[in-house]
Amino acid sequence: MTEQLHHRLILSLFRGAGLLDKAFEEAGFCVVCGPDLIWGGDIRRFSPPPGVFWGVIGGPPCPDFSGLRRTAPTGYGLEMIGEYLRVVTAATPEWWLMENVARVPTVSQPGYVTQRLDIDNGWFSDQSRRLRHIQFGSQTGRMLHIDRRGVRDGLEGAALASDRRSFEEVKRLQGLPPEYDLPPFKVAEKIRAVGNGVPLPMGRALAAAIIKTYSRPVTTQMSLSGQVTPVEKCRCGCGRQVTGKALYYDYSCRKRAQRKRDASSSHTPEGHR
Repeated sequence: MTEQLHHRLILSLFRGAGLLDKAFEEAGFCVVCGPDLIWGGDIRRFSPPPGVFWGVIGGPPCPDFSGLRRTAPTGYGLEMIGEYLRVVTAATPEWWLMENVARVPTVSQPGYVTQRLDIDNGWFSDQSRRLRHIQFGSQTGRMLHIDRRGVRDGLEGAALASDRRSFEEVKRLQGLPPEYDLPPFKVAEKIRAVGNGVPLPMGRALAAAIIKTYSRPVTTQMSLSGQVTPVEKCRCGCGRQVTGKALYYDYSCRKRAQRKRDASSSHTPEGHR
């Protein structure tokens, strides 16, 4: 089963410098690149053939959703998420994976069981935190399971799109080999493209999680009376499955849920508390 998965076609959208593509290629998948703005393409003019691609990956532009943004969103981010979902609808893959920043809206796609989970660069490297949010949809109801890990303080800073370090340093931080290059671009453009990409160790973890979940049969939960019962999911919103009477997948999930409650409470008008 796993051997068959490795040879399936994956469509990559908003590929940028191609770091997420590289992780899936390393795992044995054949990645087909859709049009990308930095390479002169326009997703709005792209219509994929249906039933060809097993999965779709990509990260629509995130500046509109960035916590560092000081001006009103342009609407371009939402437009590109809409284009991503339009392509998914046309391609009808078994699954899709969308990567973005923490403030990106949660999306839903008809015909897919969807999941949202966070993943941190610091789990897979000796670098500081850099949180990404993954939204994953599957027609067969499968979900990704990626264990959280601790991140120590005082580590080397993660690569950024606005990084002031050299291109060689940014490549190293993102897990790329020294020979990696983007010849058509100036140095500042190379740093922006690579620093904005999904770190290679993180991409590898995502590819491995997809292989793992599709290497196992889909399980259905039944009650004693023979009725199908829904699988219980972690209440923090990460989509991970919980068992027994557990409400959260792990301690980090409980903390995340508490932060959400605290944030919601702090934004409630005084008269409505």
